Amino acid sequence: MTVPMMSDSTTAPRSSIQIALLMTGAIAGVLFITSFLVLGVVASNYDPMRDTISALESTDVGIAQRLNFIIFGLLLVCFAFGLRNELHKGRAALLAPFFQILSGIAVIGDGLFAHNPLHMTCDLIAFNSTIAVLFLFAWRFWGDARWRGWATYSIVTALAMTGFLTAFGIANSHGGPAGAFEKLATVIRTPWSILLVGRFLRGARLS
Repeated sequence: MTVPMMSDSTTAPRSSIQIALLMTGAIAGVLFITSFLVLGVVASNYDPMRDTISALESTDVGIAQRLNFIIFGLLLVCFAFGLRNELHKGRAALLAPFFQILSGIAVIGDGLFAHNPLHMTCDLIAFNSTIAVLFLFAWRFWGDARWRGWATYSIVTALAMTGFLTAFGIANSHGGPAGAFEKLATVIRTPWSILLVGRFLRGARLS
């Protein structure tokens, strides 16, 4: 009986295009966070602790923040294709990239619909899709000895993000530091992405 050989796609060196797609996942959050922090400092009448990231779009640096959203969203979409190539098949192989693309499109919408009711809808889709990606990767990592600890790390990150968003909603209703909680919810996914990409580039595989 002939034993089928494993596809070369799981063992062959990653192409330069694939490496570039993965790198967008590491770059995206860092670029976005750095940009909104700098814009928050230079914007007039903006309180970084109380005001949301989206509130920057209504300041004198509004165009810059809209571009920041759009570029961030495009990078997230590119990262989705990189993740799809890594997942190949199996648990979350389609769903994780789908929600990653959805989050990227929603972030682009945040830049395009700055002063529109659709902006809030895009916010909700972006955050919930990001949380979904984390839980889907936890499902994929679960039981894989090569990725020991990553299922837990993904779940903890998703729960922390949910907690910060809950705190944001409470603070927003009571005049508290809503902006700070929203920024924490946004920032916390970035280390996860950077560490994941780092493992991939050091040769780790999901297949």
